[in-house]
Amino acid sequence: MMTITKLVIYGFGKHENVTIDLQQGINVLYGPNEAGKTTIRQFILHTLFGFPQRGSSLLRYEPKTGGAYGGQVHVTDSEFGPCVIERIAGRSAGEVTVRFPDGREEGEDTLGRLLRGYDRQSFESIFSFSLLQLQEIGRMNEEELGEALIASGTTGAEDLAGFKAQMEKEMDGLFKKSGRVPRMNVLLTELKEAEDKIGEYRKKSDAYAPMKERAAEIALRLNEIAEEEAAITADQERLSVLRQAAPLEIERLRAEEELQEIGDAPFPADGIRRYEALKDRKMAADAAIRNLQERIAAAGREMPEEPDAERLSSLRSVLAEEAAWHEAHSMETSAELSLRELAGMKDGLLARLGLDDGERFAGADASIRKEEELHGLSQEHDRAFRNLERLDERMAEKTAEAGRIAQERAALEASGPEDEEIEWASKWPTLRKRLVAAEAKQRGQTDSRLPILILAGLAVLIIAMAIFSENWLFAAAGVVAGVASVYLLLKGGGGNDGLTEDERRLLSRYGGREEELDRRAERVGRHFAELDRLIEDEERLRSEAAEIRSLRQAAAATLDHAENRLGAFLEAYGITGRLPAAIVPELFRLVRELQETMRRIRSEEEKRNRAIRISGSIRSRAHHLIGHAVPDPLLFSALKKAERDLVRDAETRERLFEEQKRLVEERDEAKSLTAALETEIGVLLDAAAAADEQAFYEASGQAGRKAELLETLRRIGEQLKQIGAPIAEDIPDIGEIGLRMERNRRSLESLLDDRNRLLKEQAELEARMSHLVADTAYDALLQEFEEKKAVFRGHAVEWAARKAAVSAIEAATGRLKEEKLPDVIGRASGWFRNLTGGAHSALVLTRGGRIEAEGANGLRFDLHELSQATKEQAYISMRLSLATSLLESAPFPIIMDDPFVHFDRVRLGNMINLLEELKIHHQFLYFTCHKEMAGAFNEAAVISVAEAGSERGVLK
Repeated sequence: MMTITKLVIYGFGKHENVTIDLQQGINVLYGPNEAGKTTIRQFILHTLFGFPQRGSSLLRYEPKTGGAYGGQVHVTDSEFGPCVIERIAGRSAGEVTVRFPDGREEGEDTLGRLLRGYDRQSFESIFSFSLLQLQEIGRMNEEELGEALIASGTTGAEDLAGFKAQMEKEMDGLFKKSGRVPRMNVLLTELKEAEDKIGEYRKKSDAYAPMKERAAEIALRLNEIAEEEAAITADQERLSVLRQAAPLEIERLRAEEELQEIGDAPFPADGIRRYEALKDRKMAADAAIRNLQERIAAAGREMPEEPDAERLSSLRSVLAEEAAWHEAHSMETSAELSLRELAGMKDGLLARLGLDDGERFAGADASIRKEEELHGLSQEHDRAFRNLERLDERMAEKTAEAGRIAQERAALEASGPEDEEIEWASKWPTLRKRLVAAEAKQRGQTDSRLPILILAGLAVLIIAMAIFSENWLFAAAGVVAGVASVYLLLKGGGGNDGLTEDERRLLSRYGGREEELDRRAERVGRHFAELDRLIEDEERLRSEAAEIRSLRQAAAATLDHAENRLGAFLEAYGITGRLPAAIVPELFRLVRELQETMRRIRSEEEKRNRAIRISGSIRSRAHHLIGHAVPDPLLFSALKKAERDLVRDAETRERLFEEQKRLVEERDEAKSLTAALETEIGVLLDAAAAADEQAFYEASGQAGRKAELLETLRRIGEQLKQIGAPIAEDIPDIGEIGLRMERNRRSLESLLDDRNRLLKEQAELEARMSHLVADTAYDALLQEFEEKKAVFRGHAVEWAARKAAVSAIEAATGRLKEEKLPDVIGRASGWFRNLTGGAHSALVLTRGGRIEAEGANGLRFDLHELSQATKEQAYISMRLSLATSLLESAPFPIIMDDPFVHFDRVRLGNMINLLEELKIHHQFLYFTCHKEMAGAFNEAAVISVAEAGSERGVLK
């Protein structure tokens, strides 16, 4: 069987860079209209049989946008094994390469052997048909439909029919009985016209008349000579009759004398024949008895031993499990395919889960409760982790703040007042009080000095403001004002103002500088106040940091506890690391999908193991019964052969036993026949008055001689009557008859001389007459006449050769019909009956070569009288039957392009059952645009054609 396993399309019509995997049995290529189904079907045919010539009625399907053109068809053949057929653009039919697994590359010759010598037309007439071909049947009349079925049912008949039609056409071009255009008809007309012209030329000569008169006289004399010759010849014939009758009369007289001598000779009628027949029958009976004795003995020797009934029963028991065997093999193959697919799914899920082995997940609890538990643990871990992060952030903030305060304190301590200034600032409040008292005392004593004092105060204020604003130019002005006020005070005199020396020194040192000194004291106070604040902040931060560290330790313990619980939970599923709560649903979905995949893997493994056990059990029993190991594909063939051998031995024994019994009966009948024949022979001897066989033959001789004499007399009478002889007394003497015949002979010779002389003269006259009428035109006309006669003879030879070829083709076609069609139609008849649900019981091939359908009631119908669907069912039955009959010589796949659209639901189901039955020995490629057909077949490969095309156009 040849199986197409893969199609690789480089570029073909709308398809580009497309790979289609096919399987044994039924492959359904489904797609809507314009999806490219017919393109794929044509790709298979083009690759196998070559691209059509440009301009032919077939499309070449070259891609419009350019690119690679062609592709590969991968096949597995029962004779050639696996190979790849590649056809690409090259010559008009394309460059083809056939590649084998061992690296060999072959060409067109090997492809021809692989295709068993079939061309595309022969292949399509049997193994490929479409809805269009079936629809054309509805437009055929009865004769055309019969010829179409016969042409598809007889390999080569279509070519012969075409050649026959060509020969008949060429014959019609040469000659037709009532035609005018054919060449021979035209030549006949021209020859007749030329002959008429020649006659006209002969009549034109004036010198022709006298010669014609002499020729007439000669013709008259020749006629007279002919009459005289006729009379003499008649007399010669009569004399010849008399000469023949004379010996007969003598013989008659002798016969009558011998009859008187013989007298009465008793002998049974037809005695010799009857005696010899009885004798032969007796000899044959004796020989038959001996032969039967030998055959009885030979049958005893050839009779085989009693067959082993137990082994035969075991063989039939195992054969009854053939369906279970195929089902187990199919189950094993299906399970292997499913296991490979599921293993890929499992590896993908493990990769997404980050695992090397999924066995730990096989029994893991993936319930909603566990999912919620994991979700809670993940949320708890996330909360603890976020809490720890917040505490770390607060600790970092406190640490940063403590660093900043430490830096501020260090900077403050580095820029702080000197110890003397600190000591003075501690004494300033007391000095301030004494200074205020001295000033009050001084104001009371002298008001004249007030402007100077105001100037001095202003100077102090300016200096203080300049120091505070660090405007040293402004400070210089204040110093100048202060110096001026001091100068004025000193110039105004140092009279007694009532102040003590200590007060005067105090006013001199601090008078007018109160605000400045207040600010200096305040600055020192602020320094120590800021320092105290920083110290307090440090203490506060240390306390808060200790509290945060305590909280962090608790948060870290909580996080560790949550991590331990989450880790323990995930370790049960083989997962390490932290898992965000957001991916928990995805995790459990993957876990559940992985568990379902592993459950399906175990289920498929159990199916596979169960199938292996079933097939192994059947195989071991089969090998035991066969007696040796047999490859699985040949197992049931060997079992059937063993069963046939046992059944044949039993049938042979039964047949030989019955034959031996029959031979004994025949032997007894032969013995009885021998006795009866001996009795009949005795009766014949008594009737001839003969004592033995010799006397019987002597009596037979006498009786035979008497019969011969009587027959002689009768024959002589008949001969005399036939030759017209007169009665005996009118017959002259034979000597006289001889003299008269001699005279007649001499007269005839004289007349012959005269005739020859006249014929010579006549010939000379005709030559002279021809010379008179001969001229150039006449010669040309005669030459043309002869040339046309030669051409006509050539055409006649051609016509005869073509007639012989047509007759040979008709004979060959008849032989093809007689040899092939009966078996094909017999098988197709059963399928047609099943497809029509018993509405029609058979297909019948008539003596005239027509195919008729026989109804369930016995009535026969011409195929053109059937409905469209029923005609299509007959046609499909013929096609499938022919493909089945050619399985050994042409084991090709069967390609069907949606041929069942006219079938109702019941007949479509019958058709599907038939294809399911035939898929064991044939691969089917079924192209359809009907979605329901994609799932109509059991275990069929369904291929979506709509996903393969690239929407490119087609070039014719």
